[in-house]
Amino acid sequence: MARIITRLREWRQIEADLRHMRTAPSELEFWRQAQQIAALGSQVVPVIVGNLDRADARLLAAMGAVAALLDREEVVAALRQAILEPQRSDQGRMAAMSILERFLGQPPADELLASLRDPEGAALRSLEEVLDRAAGAPTLWIEYIQGLDRQEPDVVLSVVRALRQMGSERAVEPLRLIAQDVRGELAAAALQALGTFRLPQAGWALQTLLPIVHPELRPTAERALRKLRFAGVAVEPLPAPDPGWRALVGPVESSGQRSLWFLQPNRRTAQVRFLNVLLTDQAGAIEAVGQAQVPAWMLPPSRPVGSLHDLPLPDGSGALLMAEAPFDLGRRLVVEALAYNRQTQIPVAGVLRLLSPWLWGYGGADSLPPVVLPDPGMEAEALVAVSDRLLDHPAFLTWTVRSQALFRAAEESRRYPGWDREVWVRRVAGDLFSDPAVRQVVSRRLVAMSEWLLLTGDEPMARLALATARAIGQAAASDLPFLQALVRRDLEAVWRGIKEGTEPFFGLEIESGV
Repeated sequence: MARIITRLREWRQIEADLRHMRTAPSELEFWRQAQQIAALGSQVVPVIVGNLDRADARLLAAMGAVAALLDREEVVAALRQAILEPQRSDQGRMAAMSILERFLGQPPADELLASLRDPEGAALRSLEEVLDRAAGAPTLWIEYIQGLDRQEPDVVLSVVRALRQMGSERAVEPLRLIAQDVRGELAAAALQALGTFRLPQAGWALQTLLPIVHPELRPTAERALRKLRFAGVAVEPLPAPDPGWRALVGPVESSGQRSLWFLQPNRRTAQVRFLNVLLTDQAGAIEAVGQAQVPAWMLPPSRPVGSLHDLPLPDGSGALLMAEAPFDLGRRLVVEALAYNRQTQIPVAGVLRLLSPWLWGYGGADSLPPVVLPDPGMEAEALVAVSDRLLDHPAFLTWTVRSQALFRAAEESRRYPGWDREVWVRRVAGDLFSDPAVRQVVSRRLVAMSEWLLLTGDEPMARLALATARAIGQAAASDLPFLQALVRRDLEAVWRGIKEGTEPFFGLEIESGV
């Protein structure tokens, strides 16, 4: 009996600590408390499972943070089992799925999704809960909208109908978020619902959505906005962008990823509004982090457009190269990335959807700057001949073609006596870039790099990148100095690793075009 009482006390204490995390005054304190709870180990897992059915959004975030610090196999198995328990409520099942996907990187399998008995009812109950709490904690909408991203369209449409019937100011924010869904029918339904609200807030929401909805849905958004104006709703023009807004743009990596920062200083408080978006030309705007107040001293100072910032990474593993850019150039890059989200049907990052008014609550979105590229001139062939010089630029430091195929080729080459390294470089380059689709991907990324280099004022390198991009689609891969140099650099690194007995690094699978 004493052991049972002790376990009950421990259970209650862990519950109390989890609930205390909801009031953590800062992100740092939140994670400090999570680490303290996770240090208790396996005894935390049943507490998390036991609170799934009654966890609100804040408690769910605390439980997820702790789960991410526990033994991965143990907590994943426990959550999957919890989803399949017949007595588990739909709210509890959805909570477990949310922790699995958001904090543990484990998308729920079909059999787990099929275990939901009433997904529409669960979504509507969650909606009521978030509506009650989101006024004081708007970030709760991120968790809710990410949950809707995993639901079938019928479930989301039932939520839109419920919000439309509500017809109050509280319904505007969730409809604005659903209108950014990559599924066109859901975005259209949310836009149409906003057009029925005789509220200035609905008009403002529609204005912020116009630049970022699918081009085919723009007439729907415009009609909804006209309906409000005809009904006498005051829809004021959006203001011009705050001149304090800045953008910092990172170079494109060989994977197609780049970092994009937006910063808006508040000189009265010495704080900065900060939004960091990860863009990729394979999926779109897939991740984002936003903070309304970051101390100005923690971020790079403002410099003239084109200036480079060499920012050390927190873990000391290197530096992040970022170029000072106009706010509208950053906005254009976001618009381009959103097109990839719609193409791949990968949801837009929840933080970006919530904070999109930071970017689109201003006018001028109809006249964003076009792509500006250098003129390669008449010496394109001569430029291609020295295209290997691109790898001398620090922005190309992260470019790699390391893969299983490259490592196999490096091992195979050492089995031949008197092997010629340059022969193997040409062979591997020809193999890796034989697919026209792969060369097209690399060409597109080099064009983006050309624009970035021109922004930084390095026109010679910008011309070199553009000439190389255009040549990749025309010449044999094994004959292009840039591709040869890229392969040579990685082969030499793998050869050194084999000689030293270190574990090989596998990076970009260039064969797949990813």
